[in-house]
Formats: sequence, structure tokens, C-alpha cells
Amino acid sequence: MLFVFVEGPDDESYFTKVFASSWEFYKIIKYAGMKNDKINDFIKSIGCMPNGDYLFFGDSDGMEIEKKRESLLLKFPNLSSDKLFIVQFEIESWYYAGVDESMCRKLKMKNFIFQTDGLTKEQFYSKLARPSDKKYVMACILNQYMLSLAIERNYTLNLFVIHEEERTCNAVC
Repeated sequence: MLFVFVEGPDDESYFTKVFASSWEFYKIIKYAGMKNDKINDFIKSIGCMPNGDYLFFGDSDGMEIEKKRESLLLKFPNLSSDKLFIVQFEIESWYYAGVDESMCRKLKMKNFIFQTDGLTKEQFYSKLARPSDKKYVMACILNQYMLSLAIERNYTLNLFVIHEEERTCNAVC
């Protein structure tokens, strides 16, 4: 069983739509709002499970990637560094990375940018014609998502995809 730790519901939607088809048995754990001790104990218990594995995602929230990694590893001592992935800056940058300029125009998103590494949640929302369309636009993006384009446009997503390809190969090979 693969446990996927994500911050919240937008992250859950993203991973469920984009990656879940490659995960046979998985469970998404939304950890925002959970007590640190509970998260840390949960991570430890996964190591005791036969075939237990996990992935842990955190937004950089403007911090340097390595500093955010260090911060999360200190906060959760049972967290293994090779299972920790930092999304730069926030999950919205991974959403936006998966659509091309044509799709952005169809969704009436403003000011297309190619490289999404520096895109914050607020910048993503500012691209929307109406901020109230957030859920609709994010759902449309996931329905048209182009992972191959997204890994070109976002460095931290590319790092995760490379890891997933290696993890999947190791499990099958």
C-alpha cells in the first residue's frame, strides 16, 4: 500500500487525477491540520507494514527547496529524505505546468508564462478571469492535463517524475 501525504484537497485532486493510474493500491493522506506527532507516528507505522511505502509532499511556500526539506525533516524525524518531495512554490504551479497556451486561452487565463517554477497560488489565481472560477478551471486543467509538457515547464515536478519512474522500475524489474 502506497500512502501519499499531501497538504490539502487541491493536492489530493491533482495526485488522484495525474498519478493514481500508475499506483495500484494507494491512499491519500491530507496532513494539513494534523498534529505533527500523529503524522510522524503514521510515517513510522508504514515502515512496519508489509509492502508499506509512502511519498510525502510539501509546498516550498517561498523557501529555498533545501531549506524547506530540512525544515520538514526536522519536524518529522521519521520522514525519509528519499520519500520527501518539495513542490515549488505551491501545487498550483504543477497544475498550470500541464496546460499549453491554447488551453489557457480557452480557459480565459491571462498572461501565459512557460516556466512555472516561481508561480505562487496568488499568481495562479490572478491569471483567472474570475477568481470564483478556481475549482472549475482546476478541474478543466486536470481533464486536459499534459504531463509531458508539465515536466518541461516545472523543475520540481520533473524531479518527482524521474523518481517515480525509478521507483516503478525497481518494483517491477
